[in-house]
Amino acid sequence: MMDLDFFSLEATGKTIADLTSAAPLIPAKTPVNVAWLNDEDDYDRLRTVRQIDDAGLLPVPIFAARRLQSKKHLFDLTEKLRFAGAQGQVMVVGGDPSIASGSFNSTMDLLRTEWIEKYAIKRVTLPGFPEGNAAIGYRSDVALLGEKVKLLESCGCSVSITTQLAFDPNRILNWISQLRNVGVGQPIQIGIPGPTKRDLLLRFARSFGVSARGLNNVSDTVDGIVDFSRLVCLIEQGLQRRNLADVAVHLYPFGGAKVTVEWLNAVKTRHTSRKMLA
Repeated sequence: MMDLDFFSLEATGKTIADLTSAAPLIPAKTPVNVAWLNDEDDYDRLRTVRQIDDAGLLPVPIFAARRLQSKKHLFDLTEKLRFAGAQGQVMVVGGDPSIASGSFNSTMDLLRTEWIEKYAIKRVTLPGFPEGNAAIGYRSDVALLGEKVKLLESCGCSVSITTQLAFDPNRILNWISQLRNVGVGQPIQIGIPGPTKRDLLLRFARSFGVSARGLNNVSDTVDGIVDFSRLVCLIEQGLQRRNLADVAVHLYPFGGAKVTVEWLNAVKTRHTSRKMLA
């Protein structure tokens, strides 16, 4: 079943004011991934982490391997982020650039350093791509995820997986099944947008390299706002049929954090009502 009581969120320097204004609606220590954008520098990320921590939430900085200039940059940035309030939990991604800024060409390059042990990182979130990873030619990332999980576990680190946007429930469920079948039993959070204007959603989907075909089959649009309650329901039904566990939600608050959290609470209320009537 899908756990709707636990979720994580995404923030950037541009959206942090919106997130902190919604903080009273968000459970304390909810993880908030701090994205690494082209037009934000290390100072922007440090400021965002500090504001998330001040709001009583858990900042999870994203380290993009191909954006790091060197191992020194990695270590210096980690020190500064720890001081700003990011303690013990990070997310590691390859990053959008096809050409690396420094010596790290991939997530594995970064994870093979002494970084995890040196900074006593206790939990690492890895990205998942149910519809394929553009960086590896849209091939399945299941085998590679398995390798990363084994490497991190050998360092004594716990692991979770958060997915990129995906709109095809069958592909999402098949991907989860494949991970479970190769022994990856770590918690998975499916990346789902809150209510979002359709034009904005399609723009994000294009930037993520995600197909929006079939969007009408998994969502409802009212007054130009796309709602993914149907997608959540379809995924949950599939999880039950296939007996798949340890799956929750990662919210992409494209339409605003307050609207997104309120939407999830409404979905959860409907879910609870259905269970009581069953």
